[in-house]
Amino acid sequence: MNFQGARAVRDLFVAALIFGLSFTSNQALAQDNGAIHLGVQTCAASTCHGAVQPWQNSVVLQNEFVVWSTHDAHSGAYKALQSDRGKRIAARLGIGAAHESGTCLQCHADNVSEDRRGNNFDITSGVGCESCHGGAENWLGTHVSGLSDRPTLVSLGMYPTDDPVKRAELCLGCHQANPDRIVSHRLMAAGHPRLSFELDTFSINQPAHVRIDDDYRQRKPVTDGANLWAIGQAVAAGNQLRALAKSMRGRNHLFPEFTFFECGSCHHSYTNAKWSPQPGVGLGPGEPQLYDANLVMLRAIAEGRDSKLADTLKSQTRALHRATRQGASAVARAADTLAGTVDGMTRNLVENPLREADLKATLATLVSRDHSSDYVDFGAAEQATMAAAALLDSLGRSAPQQLESLYEATESPTRYSSSGFRSALAKLRDYLN
Repeated sequence: MNFQGARAVRDLFVAALIFGLSFTSNQALAQDNGAIHLGVQTCAASTCHGAVQPWQNSVVLQNEFVVWSTHDAHSGAYKALQSDRGKRIAARLGIGAAHESGTCLQCHADNVSEDRRGNNFDITSGVGCESCHGGAENWLGTHVSGLSDRPTLVSLGMYPTDDPVKRAELCLGCHQANPDRIVSHRLMAAGHPRLSFELDTFSINQPAHVRIDDDYRQRKPVTDGANLWAIGQAVAAGNQLRALAKSMRGRNHLFPEFTFFECGSCHHSYTNAKWSPQPGVGLGPGEPQLYDANLVMLRAIAEGRDSKLADTLKSQTRALHRATRQGASAVARAADTLAGTVDGMTRNLVENPLREADLKATLATLVSRDHSSDYVDFGAAEQATMAAAALLDSLGRSAPQQLESLYEATESPTRYSSSGFRSALAKLRDYLN
């Protein structure tokens, strides 16, 4: 995205990094592969990944450490815990110093146990190389030899970030939720920013430390933006549903975990009150709605590829929303059922990537008048905006003015107007027609 409208997503990306805390793979996430983490300095030699400028005759850039340390918000994640904002959040939560709390360090640093920290390991480095690529104890020697191939390194414990499902699981582990780690409503009430994530958009805005050329394509698979978007939506939906089910099964207090609900259901102005029906979810005005933006995106994909699947997703999503009026166990059952359907869709997207006709059909569905009721709340509108950018880019289409209108309409959740978003969407729809 080279247009001004990307600024809002870029700012959100940085905020989520600095302040953020199945069909899923059986492979452990990068921090959990059991190996010793040797520290970012191990990778920083000028002949390894610490060159000041990219090497022209190398298959890799060699300046990855410099890009990370000077341009990547991940490198400042630990320092954010020592900021005034980080201190205020920790004080309100009563958890002691933020930079010493496991609640914060699980996402703001490469927080492996003491016995897995090598001599050059420094937790103050923030989210460094091994946070994403896995502890290097077992693969570093083979890696620097220059004689290894990608499958060998993965077998030794290097995390396969080129795999779109595994990349989504890795990123979403901090940028959204999984069953074992969520940014709770209590944490947000203490001052933590609202989290939002879309895999393709955030991958684009991440300072690049790879050069995708013919050599790269020979060594690793490359997933185009639209399919990265689609798989990211599916993994995000599955994670959200499993986390929701776990939360509801273990609930022993009056209120549910509010972070699973659409923020705008409660956080809106009384002087500008909304009275909008929600036919897409089967709820009436004033009834709190679970966050289902990723499911809205998956239904749009399914409508262009498998109408039966689209109907199943719609009916199971409506059943999930209705279950919130029946009790915690009903929500858990409905979430488990829907997670199974989403897992099947994830497998299908991996095995049968979206083609040009699928991309066109999905985009047409997202911008259609028939789907305007899906954008009553901010979350789905925000995801639809990033989806439009990903789909247009993969289709080789340029619509900077129309996309700018969408970004402006979704710049702030507290100022969001569904009618304003639909007007912006109409501009894109007219442009495409």
